[in-house]
Amino acid sequence: MDPAGLLPGDVLADVLRRLMPRSLAACRSVCKEWCAVVDAHRLLRKDLLPLSLAGIFVVYRFVDGEHFPPAFLSRPSVVGKIQGNLGYLDDVHNDWSHMTGHCNGLLLLWGGVANPATQQWASLPRHPDRTPTKGFIKYDFLAYDPMVSPHFEVFFMQCVRRRYGNRYENEAELVPANPNSEWPPSPYTMSAFSSKTWRWEERSFIREGMAPRSIDPKLLPLMKDVLSHDAVYWRGRLYVYNIFFVIRLDLEDKKYRVIELPPTINEARGDILPHLGKSEKGVYYGFVHGDWCKLQIWFLNESIDHTEWMLKHEMDLKPLLENFPWEHGYSSWFVQGVRDHNDETVDKEKPEWDSDNDDATTATATEVSVKENFPGYISTILGFHPYKEIIFLGTSHTRVMAYHLSSSKVEDLGCLPLDGDDWIKSSVVYTPCWMESSLIANS
Repeated sequence: MDPAGLLPGDVLADVLRRLMPRSLAACRSVCKEWCAVVDAHRLLRKDLLPLSLAGIFVVYRFVDGEHFPPAFLSRPSVVGKIQGNLGYLDDVHNDWSHMTGHCNGLLLLWGGVANPATQQWASLPRHPDRTPTKGFIKYDFLAYDPMVSPHFEVFFMQCVRRRYGNRYENEAELVPANPNSEWPPSPYTMSAFSSKTWRWEERSFIREGMAPRSIDPKLLPLMKDVLSHDAVYWRGRLYVYNIFFVIRLDLEDKKYRVIELPPTINEARGDILPHLGKSEKGVYYGFVHGDWCKLQIWFLNESIDHTEWMLKHEMDLKPLLENFPWEHGYSSWFVQGVRDHNDETVDKEKPEWDSDNDDATTATATEVSVKENFPGYISTILGFHPYKEIIFLGTSHTRVMAYHLSSSKVEDLGCLPLDGDDWIKSSVVYTPCWMESSLIANS
């Protein structure tokens, strides 16, 4: 019998509250009883957990081939608290200039993991075999929940190769050797890194549910200008977008399920801009199609024995974009990083945007008139607000808007520092975690 089970809940809570947040998070994962005590007595300080939105990290691809740390478009209130340009990683700048993911306060970069809030970082051991398979490429995906454990995991997975700009990374390697073969297989084996053991290990997942459909290479041209594979970590499951479907890994049960994309995705005409993300109720999938003005948002409704996509929002943004304030000037958010904006560009007398306040908007898609000369389009989906049904959109004029799904209202957040033919390679919506994780600083 567990001796702690003999203690009344209040006594056990008094014992646990003497621990540091990192140790307390580890105790929370010992058993359901301890977890219930920690949660019931609110022992973990919420101000240390990733419960608020700080900003958006944006990684650029420059035409001159240079690599820079990401830019950080953030609320003015976090400027000075979070070093958005990752300047504390200057000594390892060349290895850390590529950002590939984010999960609950930790950033996944080439070569390691960093926490911008606490300025912790760790270089990971050398990856396992990166030998490419015809038609596929391997990516890293991060899983971390400080409410469950101070440890994180990185999964090195084989994914379908994507389109690169207006061409493919390697035309000869575009299509799998047998395009009609079943993929992913069962078991689905990959390399996984755990900060608890600090080493890479092989991990296999058994498929549950229907087998994946065969990969149709004819659909690949629909996917344009998307280099990084989106992933969502939600309640112990890792959801990975793989062009044709979403792969859901259950990390505890070691099973995986193939989830088909929303039914209208293959009916969209022309190139599309897809994005898999996490928002208020769970996993969301959004894409812009047509003339890059038509937006669809789907929510993944999951139950014990049923999984389906539900259309959450559909809107033609063209009227909104025709009346959007394209002129560069006032910015409600601040940009740190490459080509920093001067602090004076932020109007500090205007209240900072609050996602809870639907009145803090500039226009709605239903109340504006149509103009003859259409000035812009949606160039990228930057991500979803993690706690509100809001999507962040980048436009052809480098401005960023926050779009409320419930009211179709928008907020102009400011202008990203893009010049000429530079373009956005990837982005992550960042929620800071102030609780020290299992990162170990390395030089």
